[in-house]
Amino acid sequence: MALLQKDSNLDERTAAHEFFLTLAACNTVIPIITSSKVSSCGKDESNQDIEGIDYQGESPDEQALVSAASAYGYTLFERTSGNVVIDVNGEKLR
Repeated sequence: MALLQKDSNLDERTAAHEFFLTLAACNTVIPIITSSKVSSCGKDESNQDIEGIDYQGESPDEQALVSAASAYGYTLFERTSGNVVIDVNGEKLR
């Protein structure tokens, strides 16, 4: 994570960024967006959508690598026949 900070060496930061992008994108894992309604307790009864991503794939190793990349802010968000979308700390890269 220290290598991804703005004050780190540009070459090291670029290498770390590309490493996590590779972990998130270069695989056969399919992300499945999940959501459910949850009621909050208290006077203001409101429903919240809790979203998560369930990674499905043939290889548990690939799923583990994609999950690890997501833990560091590089989340595989969508995979179609023509595109892969990675959410990098709130910015979607196609």
